[in-house]
Amino acid sequence: MNDELTAGEFQAMTGLTTKALRLYAERDIVTPSSIDPVSGYRVYSRTQLRHGMTVDLLRRAQVPLSELASAADFSFERWRETVEVQRHMEDFYLDVAEHVASFDLGDLTAHSTPAPAVDWVGVVIDLDIPDDAEGRIGTFAQLAVVTPEIERAFAEALEHLGAGPAEVSWTAAPDATRNGYGQMVVARPRPAGLEAAAHRTVADRVRSATDQEVAVISGTLPRRVEVTFTTTTARELTPVEEAAAGYLHTLAFEEHIARERLTPVLPTGRQVVHGPSVFTTDGGEPVSVFDVHPAPRQEEAA
Repeated sequence: MNDELTAGEFQAMTGLTTKALRLYAERDIVTPSSIDPVSGYRVYSRTQLRHGMTVDLLRRAQVPLSELASAADFSFERWRETVEVQRHMEDFYLDVAEHVASFDLGDLTAHSTPAPAVDWVGVVIDLDIPDDAEGRIGTFAQLAVVTPEIERAFAEALEHLGAGPAEVSWTAAPDATRNGYGQMVVARPRPAGLEAAAHRTVADRVRSATDQEVAVISGTLPRRVEVTFTTTTARELTPVEEAAAGYLHTLAFEEHIARERLTPVLPTGRQVVHGPSVFTTDGGEPVSVFDVHPAPRQEEAA
């Protein structure tokens, strides 16, 4: 029996398509045993059939190409664990989506509190969240360690420059003049006398303490009205409700500013804690705060 198979025979026996075989050859996933130098016809060995079939089945199981390079010693147990995690995440986000889609925004009550202008300083953290479930879980686990370390180093740098513990801290997306996708600002009121020249000092001390590169930015929140939302249900939220809260508060805020004809100061809300850290519960759980410019009648009253 001839030990060689034409590309057509190999395709018919493994289920792989012509397009797939070309791609897998380019990626060194399934390579021909030889290629005719004159005709360019690809030839496969019968000993490659098991490998070709395995690769085809793994692709049908939605295993990404990056995992197929090691298909010969593919870890089925590890991938089953990955699939199980991904299914749990898909179910979770499906539940969150259903909660957002069906929630009655009338159950959220808006509260408005006038607030004075405040100068602030913050560090920009690059989140770089991958798309795959396993990568997201790993990144979130790393961020759970790294972001509190950065915040602590940030606070220590400010104290080195003469600032005391902050009475309020918050996280937010960078403003529209920066690339806010995949980034988060950890901010606190700017100490008096902290000049822009001190930004480099803060960044250097954060890098020295955490081995993380951060950008230091500053700005001013103008005199404004802070809008928060509460529900009529006074109970501990489920994980799904907690995950949905940010989306629901954003939707409620959009309804609120349209109804009251208000102008937002920022396009997104801030997660605010009354205390020095947004990553501990010392100052309570973070509260979603949306900032709007005072209405004309409020300006006149002031």
